[in-house]
Amino acid sequence: MATEGSRTRRRRWWALAIAVVLIGAALVVVRVLVLNDVTHQLTTAEALDRFRDSAPSAPGTTTTTAPLTTARRQQTLPALGVYRYATVGRESIDALDGAEHVYPDETTITYTSADCGVQLQWDALKERHDVWRLCITSEGIELQPTGGAYHVFFGQEKVEDLACDRSVLLIAAEPPATTSSEPAPLTCTIGGAPWFPVWQVLERTTRTVQGTDVAVQHVQMTVTDEDQYHEHITLDWFLDDHGLLIAAELAKETLADTVVGGVTYKETFSLALISPDPLR
Repeated sequence: MATEGSRTRRRRWWALAIAVVLIGAALVVVRVLVLNDVTHQLTTAEALDRFRDSAPSAPGTTTTTAPLTTARRQQTLPALGVYRYATVGRESIDALDGAEHVYPDETTITYTSADCGVQLQWDALKERHDVWRLCITSEGIELQPTGGAYHVFFGQEKVEDLACDRSVLLIAAEPPATTSSEPAPLTCTIGGAPWFPVWQVLERTTRTVQGTDVAVQHVQMTVTDEDQYHEHITLDWFLDDHGLLIAAELAKETLADTVVGGVTYKETFSLALISPDPLR
């Protein structure tokens, strides 16, 4: 016969089980309905339509090449258009039952005219993109000190403008004497917060695109922040001599202070160019 104590323990166990179920159901409702944790792929066709809508149409303009050169040797930036990339990647947080967004198998980078060169926009999702800018100077092809990121997670839109104290030389107009450069630390703000990336030009190597070996310059950006709310980022780019991104790899982990306490965000991806010919 069950004792009063055993019946009390059983009621507590059932109450705990029911609470767990209700909490799980509540998390699903909060994620899907309240916080709107839904993502959408930006298809290649949509990226192409957007590029065509934004391309200049005045007489004499071009959307095929950036007509800039250096004084020491001819350097041109990539042809404008939409480039397709085979993609493996995802992002996740450890709050709200560990939400995760898996990136589609194909994503795009759109090259458009901007200022002294080109703007690159990588669209992982309609809710996730990054922006960078490349220009040609007397030194070579340089990453510009402005850019940005756009992110929607759980219905919360976040626009982060990037501003750094200087540009970074990625592909020198003259071949360097050594295979790698000294690390170049920058002082930046992203979304108004201090940010301190370090860029370094590494080895020359090759990557294969459509069965052809392409000479590339390997450059790497790292962020190492070891304070209470840490941030660790390693971003590798493999660029051809025109600044076309042939491949990229990212590993990122940050711990952020939020209203629900510390939340860890992780993102990884790898990109591989499918074709050197852009869609226009």
